[in-house]
Amino acid sequence: MNGQQIRERIDANNKKIRTALNKFVLTDEINNLMRENEELRSICQHDFEDGFCKYCDIPVDFAEGFND
Repeated sequence: MNGQQIRERIDANNKKIRTALNKFVLTDEINNLMRENEELRSICQHDFEDGFCKYCDIPVDFAEGFND
C-alpha cells in the first residue's frame, strides 16, 4: 500500500469516525476504525510536512520508533 492509498483510507476512516460520533454507534465500530488507522500508520513510509506525516497524520515526535 503506498502513501496516497494510506492517506485515502485514513481520511475515509476518520470521516466514518466523525459521522459515528454524531450518532448512536457501537463503540466497536469506532475502535475497529481506529485500530485500522494504527495498522496503516505502522506500514506508512512517513513523509513529514509541518510536523505531521502527510499520509497518515502521525506527528514527527510520535513517529520515532513507531515502525520498530
